[in-house]
Amino acid sequence: MAESAVFEELGVFVRDRLDTWKVPGLAVAVLHDGSTEERGFGVAHAETGCPVRPDTLFQIGSITKVFTATVVMQLVDEGKVDLDTPVVQYLPNLELADAEAQRAITLRHLLSHTSGIEGDYFADFGWGDDALAKYVANLHTLRQWTRPGQLWSYCNSGFNLAGRVIEVLLEKPYEQVVKERIFDPLGMSRSTFFAHEAITFPVSVGHSYDPVSGAGPQIARPYPIPRSSNPAGGIISTVGDLLRFAALHLDGGRIGDTQLLSPASVEAMQQPQVVAANFADAYGIGWAIRTPGGARIVEHGGSTNGFQAQLLLVPEQRFAVAVLTNSSRGTAAIRDIEEWALERYCGITIAQPAVVSVAPEQLERVAGLYRRPGVEQMVRVEHDGIAVESTVQHPLTGEQTKLPPIVAKPISLNEFLVTEGDYRGMRIDFIDGESGRPTFMRFGGRLAERVEEEEPGQTQG
Repeated sequence: MAESAVFEELGVFVRDRLDTWKVPGLAVAVLHDGSTEERGFGVAHAETGCPVRPDTLFQIGSITKVFTATVVMQLVDEGKVDLDTPVVQYLPNLELADAEAQRAITLRHLLSHTSGIEGDYFADFGWGDDALAKYVANLHTLRQWTRPGQLWSYCNSGFNLAGRVIEVLLEKPYEQVVKERIFDPLGMSRSTFFAHEAITFPVSVGHSYDPVSGAGPQIARPYPIPRSSNPAGGIISTVGDLLRFAALHLDGGRIGDTQLLSPASVEAMQQPQVVAANFADAYGIGWAIRTPGGARIVEHGGSTNGFQAQLLLVPEQRFAVAVLTNSSRGTAAIRDIEEWALERYCGITIAQPAVVSVAPEQLERVAGLYRRPGVEQMVRVEHDGIAVESTVQHPLTGEQTKLPPIVAKPISLNEFLVTEGDYRGMRIDFIDGESGRPTFMRFGGRLAERVEEEEPGQTQG
């Protein structure tokens, strides 16, 4: 089938900027006017030079969360679960650090990132079918940062806990459930959770670039995330398979003559459950939601070791775009491609909020040291904004890296916008405590706690 003129223009746009974006390769696919177009660009492996094909597999990271949420909503349709029943009713042996939270946390909390559990826990419990059970058995070691429902904070561990509920209710490994309930019915024949299956198809590896010098690309190792985190981010897929999944959520949960998910559940997933702070305008059940200019966008991104990914839907126009990159710096490519596609296909322009002037003493109020497990961040006043200097510990390798400062400008007293670089458009916000000074900084959707009267030291894991 000949490509449409607009998709040809998109191809030119991508080719002209691939090197600038620091992306060895990417695949992009668009669903529009009832048809799908796909194309690959660049190389799947910088050392072999193998080209990216439209059907090349990439890790999709946290887009997997929408799959996990979809299975939960299937169980809601079947009367097997209720979103507002405490999870401990389904997992009687569940043990969390906070007894009150243990009694209160529901699937709705887990699927909307409002459980308050420490979110970035990637402990490896092996590759057996019991990996997720062992992971959940160790959740009592994690801090309860906030009360359930109190604050929105991105939480991978919450989605892994939801995946364990699926396993227990259906008495099957989580991955088998997703294959039987989503991959197979939708014809997602190449999608998998396992590297040993992915490697039988054209497959990409991740690439990293030195965050200070920009040198690279280097092959990102290790390749897989731990099996125990599969419900939060383990799927390996193609852009074409992702658009099959997108079509399910654009067509009221129907594929052909089969109703995989009720229209009511599809709609519920795309409705705001909570204001999503600096991550999106709102978060639904598994989907992030934006409303630029009144248009409704539902989407999810993904980030794993050397991969960045995005799936975006405009339900009212039955439009979807999937972008998969094999670069740690793929965020800039994804942002530029989705903005181009939204404007050319849907007439939607993404406008950033206006920068405002904030008094120097108000900027000083948010300055200081903030910590969360694996990350230490010093906020300094810089001219008419702030600079955030981060030291991060890689969740898979344990390697520590000091990142270049990220400069942000105020858009309100407590919210700041990154205006340049790979993270242009990212927002950072500060949450005040009783003292009137921030208790938390929310950066990348994660809460970091203010550390008083202490000089920066070693990152605490």
